[in-house]
Amino acid sequence: MGMRSLTAPAFRESLMSAAGFLQTGHPPRYWLFAMLLCGLVFACGLSAHTHPAPRDIAVIQNFDAARYAGQWFVLARIDHPAEQGLIQTGVYYRSNGDGSLAMVQRGLDPERKQWTKRESLALPAGAAHEGALKISAQGAYSDYHVVALDTDYRWALVVGASTDRAWVLSRTPSLRAEDRSRLLQQARAAGVNIEQLLWVPQERQGAPLL
Repeated sequence: MGMRSLTAPAFRESLMSAAGFLQTGHPPRYWLFAMLLCGLVFACGLSAHTHPAPRDIAVIQNFDAARYAGQWFVLARIDHPAEQGLIQTGVYYRSNGDGSLAMVQRGLDPERKQWTKRESLALPAGAAHEGALKISAQGAYSDYHVVALDTDYRWALVVGASTDRAWVLSRTPSLRAEDRSRLLQQARAAGVNIEQLLWVPQERQGAPLL
């Protein structure tokens, strides 16, 4: 598609409008409308970046970032291309003291026999006591919602922008039967299709510390 050329009448009208603006200091009405429209688009884009629209996901309301910090095993997930095939997955959080968490994710690619590593930053997306975070990595942002959490911070259920992305986290490589049952019950109540959860092997022989 080529650029459409400006017709002579339109060109003259543009020149007259520009001249009138220079003489009177008052831009033509359609210029004002265009500037207003551009400003509105910019404001909407800025608002969407800094204040994401709320989602219909109920997060926990007693979240403590400092207690959440430390090592977690990712026992299960709804699989995604970025994590496909990985086993012995885990994540380590370090509290920055301001509500944010430095984050390191690792997993083993058994076919290549290589460990993958990803570093990012988890930022509060709401009030400090809410389990709603934004993960910042390489200039991109993703949603992180803690929808279930053990009172002793022994296990957690996290979903992304929707319940199509979900992860089961635990402080230990396995869950007790009663904890697993309670977690799955809460996952189902949160709208997660627990039949899609992929339970990840967590053998830790020779695994690097997170």
